[in-house]
Amino acid sequence: MAYSPGKNLLTTAFMLWMSGSSIQIFSIMMTGMALINPLKAIVGINEFFAPLAKEEGVDIHLPKLIYLSLQLLAVGLALYKCSTMGLLPLTSADWTSYIPSKIIEEQSAIPI
Repeated sequence: MAYSPGKNLLTTAFMLWMSGSSIQIFSIMMTGMALINPLKAIVGINEFFAPLAKEEGVDIHLPKLIYLSLQLLAVGLALYKCSTMGLLPLTSADWTSYIPSKIIEEQSAIPI
């Protein structure tokens, strides 16, 4: 059960590669699904391992850690795809709207 996300990593990587790096509905949809599905799986990690948690004497901490690391790897793959598509604000030019504008304290003009 813990290695089940690892089986989907190559399929997800192939689909992200096939969707291209341009901004189109298909590539946005594939990237969004590649980002949302692992996040949903991380949130529901206790529900996923609930059948094993009921049994006594079974330590599920290591399988949960493996499952979590594989899901985080899938999130990293999706974030890399967002970065190659230019959807992540990684350069200083992406943050120029937050630079405060200068206040002009004096003005000069030529008299007529």
